[in-house]
Amino acid sequence: MKKYARKLGILGGMGPEATASLYLNIIRRCQQERHAKYNSDFPSIFINSFPVPDGQMWHKFNKSEVERGLADSVKIVEKAGVDFIAVPCNSAHYFLPVMRTAVSIPILSIVEETVGVIKKRGLEKVLLLATEFTSNRQIYDKSLDDQGIKLIKPRSTQQLLIDKIIIRVESGLRARSDRAKIIKMVNGLQKEMGIQGVIAGCTEIPLLVQSNDISLTLFDTIDILAESCYLLIRGKRDLEEIS
Repeated sequence: MKKYARKLGILGGMGPEATASLYLNIIRRCQQERHAKYNSDFPSIFINSFPVPDGQMWHKFNKSEVERGLADSVKIVEKAGVDFIAVPCNSAHYFLPVMRTAVSIPILSIVEETVGVIKKRGLEKVLLLATEFTSNRQIYDKSLDDQGIKLIKPRSTQQLLIDKIIIRVESGLRARSDRAKIIKMVNGLQKEMGIQGVIAGCTEIPLLVQSNDISLTLFDTIDILAESCYLLIRGKRDLEEIS
C-alpha cells in the first residue's frame, strides 16, 4: 500500500533557506502526524533549486530572462514525475501564469492558499510584509479584495526598511534589532490602522519573526504552503482544487 498518494515537486532557490524551510515543515508534519521514523516513511519530494536572475531582489532584472528561466525550471520539475508543484517565493508568483502555462500539472499558489486561510479566520483587514516588488506589483491585492479583505501596506520608508531586512535575512543574518524594528512597525500600524493580522508575504520574514513575537495573527506563508502540500501529498485534497 502506498504511504503517500502523490509526489511533490518544489521549484525553490528563491531564497534557498525558504526552500529548506518548506521541505522541513513538510517533513515535521510527517514525523508528528504519521510518526515517520525510517527513510521509507517519508514522501517522495523533488527539489529544483533555481537561482532566479532577479537582479537585486527583483530590481533591475530582465523580465524575459526570468520568465524563460522559470518556465524551463518548472518543466524540469514536471519531468521528474511529480503530481504537482509548489514555489516557496511570494515575489515569483507574479510570474505564476507563465509557470502554469509551461506545464500540464497543477502549481500551487502561495497567494491563493494564504488568502484562503485568512478568509477562514474571518479577518477583514491585514498588513502585508513583503518585498517592494510583491507590494508594488499587487500580487496579493486582487485575491484579498475578491474576498472582501482590506490590505494595508507599509509606508514607503517602512517598505525600504523591510527590503533591507529581507536582504540581511537572506544573507543569513538574524539580528535582534531587525526583529525589534518589524515588531515596532506592526504594533504602530495596529494602533493606527486597526490591522487584525499580518501576512508574512516574503518567505524570509518567518525566518526572523514568529507568531509569538506579535499580538496579532501572523500568516506564515511558508507554513501555510507546507500544510497545503502535506494535505495534497496525503491525498486529503483534490488536485482539481488548484488546477
